[in-house]
Amino acid sequence: MKKVKVISATNCNNCELLYSVVSTLIKSKNIPAEVEKVVDVRELAKLGVMTTPVLVVDGKVKHAGAPIPAPQVVEKLITED
Repeated sequence: MKKVKVISATNCNNCELLYSVVSTLIKSKNIPAEVEKVVDVRELAKLGVMTTPVLVVDGKVKHAGAPIPAPQVVEKLITED
């Protein structure tokens, strides 16, 4: 099972949108993954990323910053190895 994190800032509309897209995709496509929303700037520093939102799949940064990719792209980012 994949571990997906959406690392976000507080009061960030793009972060909320990415988390919603990821959560909806995992449920609707029955993707074997757990999704977690993390609001902690220390997580950004650990990953060496300075922009939000960040999509992390199995410990690897797959996307950082805005604009948010289309749902089809997000699905590919989550499911690819």
